[in-house]
Amino acid sequence: MTKSNRMTTLSELSIGIPKEVLNLTAVPLSGNPAAALEYVLVDEALDAKKVVVEEVSEGGSVPELRMTNFSGKVVLVTDGTELVGAKQNRIVNASFLIPPDSITRIPVSCVEQGRWRYEGRQFGASRHFASHSIRRGNAEFQKETLRQKRGYASDQGRVWDCVADMSHRMAAPTATGAMNDIFEQKQGSIDEYRKGIAPEKGQTGAAFFVNGLFQGVELFDREATFGKMFDKLLAGVAVEAMMAQGARLSARRAKTPAESAGYVKRILDEVGKSLFEKYEPVGIGEDWRYEAKRSFGKALHHEGDLVHFSAFGK
Repeated sequence: MTKSNRMTTLSELSIGIPKEVLNLTAVPLSGNPAAALEYVLVDEALDAKKVVVEEVSEGGSVPELRMTNFSGKVVLVTDGTELVGAKQNRIVNASFLIPPDSITRIPVSCVEQGRWRYEGRQFGASRHFASHSIRRGNAEFQKETLRQKRGYASDQGRVWDCVADMSHRMAAPTATGAMNDIFEQKQGSIDEYRKGIAPEKGQTGAAFFVNGLFQGVELFDREATFGKMFDKLLAGVAVEAMMAQGARLSARRAKTPAESAGYVKRILDEVGKSLFEKYEPVGIGEDWRYEAKRSFGKALHHEGDLVHFSAFGK
């Protein structure tokens, strides 16, 4: 593990005009340079049959899956990506760059507690993403597992508790405790948030607020990647907003669009001054982690270029 400051450019990002729908605010971000690396998203590779994801063995192993990359290209697998099928649905525990023509074991968490039987031999891409609170919890848990050289583990019990709580609070029962079923039942409500929040030209990231409270930042290296990921990312935050409707508001929340934009600026400045700890990820590249006063998060780099950055509010 080494420490360095590699993220000063984040403080130079352009912050756009916040967009509000109900109790969810999205603040556009742009201005970061594209990485030199050419890659394909895992959803696209799965659809094109250029990647196969399956259980690691006939018996399976809950915390990992096997990914075979036939594509001849690097595959970007984003933290929170849901994979459905095989013995139970899973989500990916962190963002990884999978090299061409490789077989890689991917760290995952189960988001379907009540099933352990095959529904097909291979996994497919879900149209949903892990909820923001699950992704935040996994990133928080990995603060210790990475330092202790235990890799990209998750607190599986906590993940199951989050899914169960989501099912209860959103009145969306599921026979197997499947997060995917909850999102499917609430798709119409999620779409209400999408109506007023869409990516702008040149946008490569966004910061999100629920009830005026900072949730996090998602940033990619190029507009095309962010555009393809946006609906899933927004849905992961929209379910948090749906569960928070009617909640008591904090006195410290951002109350206006201008205050939201100002808070994002403070977050980015803080990240730009933070020291990052470097870890060797699954696949290729470098995984940089930081912790500051208002946020903590991670950045996936390749040969000095930022590919994906996530921050989570404290």
